[in-house]
Amino acid sequence: MFDPALLRSLTGTPMQVRCAVLPASLSAAGAVPGASGWAVLRVTVRNAGRTGQGEAALRPSHDPHGPDVLRDQFASARDGLERMISPLQLPGLLSPGPLRSALDSALWDLLAKRSGQRAWELLGMPPPRPVPAVRTVSPVATELLERELRDGADFASLKLELGAGGLADDLARLSAVRRLRPDAWLMVDARGAWDADRLRVMLPILHAHGVRMLEQPLPQARSAALTALPRPFPIIADLTHEQSTDLARLGERYDGVNLSLDALGGLTAALGLMEQAGQRGLAVLLDSPPATSLSCAPLLHAAPGADHVTLPRWLDASGAGAPTLQGEGGMLLPPSPALWG
Repeated sequence: MFDPALLRSLTGTPMQVRCAVLPASLSAAGAVPGASGWAVLRVTVRNAGRTGQGEAALRPSHDPHGPDVLRDQFASARDGLERMISPLQLPGLLSPGPLRSALDSALWDLLAKRSGQRAWELLGMPPPRPVPAVRTVSPVATELLERELRDGADFASLKLELGAGGLADDLARLSAVRRLRPDAWLMVDARGAWDADRLRVMLPILHAHGVRMLEQPLPQARSAALTALPRPFPIIADLTHEQSTDLARLGERYDGVNLSLDALGGLTAALGLMEQAGQRGLAVLLDSPPATSLSCAPLLHAAPGADHVTLPRWLDASGAGAPTLQGEGGMLLPPSPALWG
C-alpha cells in the first residue's frame, strides 16, 4: 500500500505544527438535533517550504476530545513533531481521535506537495472517483421527514436514524420513509438505543420494509446478544459505540463495521482496518461526522475499498470555504489538488 522507503526519504527535517479550534455551524441545519456547538480543529504543518493542512470535526460537549484535552495531547506529542515524520509514526505519538486524524491528513497533504505526487499515488491506490453517497435521515419529528427526504431526493440510498423515541415512533418514521421513498436502498441506524427484545420485534418489520442493513442496534455492553441472533440482513458495528477495533471479536457479533476517520485517527488507520475487514469478509461503511470539504477529502481516497459511503452534513467554519465535494445525483466528488493531496 505505502512505500515506506519513499516516506522515510521525506522525513527528518525540521517541521512546524500549528493547531487552531474554529467555531462552526451546520450548514442549513434546520431542525436537526445537535445542530449547534460544533467546532473544527485545523492543523497546519510546514516543512521544506511547503505547507499541508488537515481538519477534523469536534462534537458538541464531547469532553474526551474537548479543546483542553486536545491542548494537552498536542503538548505531550510536541517533541515528536519537531521534525518531519511519516503518518505511519503517528500511533506512537497520539491516541486515536480528531487531533491524530487532522494531523494525519495534514501530513499526507504535505508529503504530496513535497514529493510532487498526488496523495493517492503515495498511498499506492487508484485515483479517487465520484462515489454514490448514502444520505442520512436524521431523527427529526415525523412531520419534518418530508422536507428531509425532499432535500435528499437525488440520493438512491438512505440511512434512517431510529431509536430517539419509543417503538411507535420508530414504526411511524420507518413507514413514512418507505411511503415517501419506496425506491430507495434503505439502511437503519439504531445508534445503540434498542434492547434485545426491541431488536427481535424490529427485525421482521425492518425486513418487511425492505431494509438492507442495520447499524448498532444494541449498546456495546449488550452486543454479545448478537452472537447467535439470526438476521435477514447484515448488522454492522459503529466503532464509536463499540470502542474497540478488535475485528476478530466484532466479527463474532457483526457482519460489518462503520468506520469514521476522525474517531480512528485518520486515513492511515482507516485503510489498515479496511484491509483487515476485507480479509475477514466484513462489510465496510465509511461514515463521517459533520465535516468541511477539507476534513472529508481524505475519506474519498478510502472510498474505493468501502461498500457504502455516507454523505456528511457540511460544517461552516471560519476560512473553511464552501463545500466543494458534493456533486449532483447524490455523488461525492474527489478533491482537487488545490484543496488537499
